[in-house]
Amino acid sequence: MKKNKTREAFTNVKKDVDNLRERIAVLETQSQSSLTKSQAVSGSLTKSQNKIETKIINRIRRSKKKAVIFEIKKLLPSTTIQDIKIILVDEKGLCSKASFYRYIHSLKSQKLIETETGLRLSETELRLRNK
Repeated sequence: MKKNKTREAFTNVKKDVDNLRERIAVLETQSQSSLTKSQAVSGSLTKSQNKIETKIINRIRRSKKKAVIFEIKKLLPSTTIQDIKIILVDEKGLCSKASFYRYIHSLKSQKLIETETGLRLSETELRLRNK
């Protein structure tokens, strides 16, 4: 009798273990499919974030020249061009040195900045007129 009860208990334990293994297998497949879905969702989120970042970067690039020229104009009355170059190019990194000097040339050609020779001439003219 004890042997039968032990065998029955052992058989029941075996069935329970088998049931648990089946449940574990089902849970593993569910978790793998959930993981795959979440990876797909996160991948699409990453792609959409990359698109948004690209759009923002392109907008900034388009308006960068205007922003740098605005900063130059803002700093010009009280600061020399060399100091503005140090601030905008070296410290802030808003543009390259070549771009900075192209912007300066553009402002000079638009006569928004007086050239150094123009200042010298006007000072010289003032002196001559005052005599």
